[in-house]
Amino acid sequence: MSYPTRHTRRPRASAATSNAPEASVRPPQPRDPQLTLNRPIRMLRLPQVIDATGLGKTKIYELQRQGDFPMRIKITAHSVAWVEEEVQAWLAARVENGRPDSVPEGAEIREQSATRGGRKRAP
Repeated sequence: MSYPTRHTRRPRASAATSNAPEASVRPPQPRDPQLTLNRPIRMLRLPQVIDATGLGKTKIYELQRQGDFPMRIKITAHSVAWVEEEVQAWLAARVENGRPDSVPEGAEIREQSATRGGRKRAP
């Protein structure tokens, strides 16, 4: 086959001619209909999720498997993405849970000196 023949677009099969069972394909239910009506749903690919969270690829998939991170969505046969709103909500929850409600009594915030390790250099 020549290049143009191999890489030309084929017409897409319509839902009526598809052999896939219709019952297995259900769109996810929106969490809050008001939110989804007002804004488009943004999808994040893995590099964007890594940038947003600071986590590595392996840790993201591990947390998903444990149920501690938003699940990826298969967008094509060979690609997945995450719903940006779900990733942002996960991040917000981590920030809230990671901060103490108040500073314990007697605890003080000390300033670090400009030198390494807080030590003064010898003259």
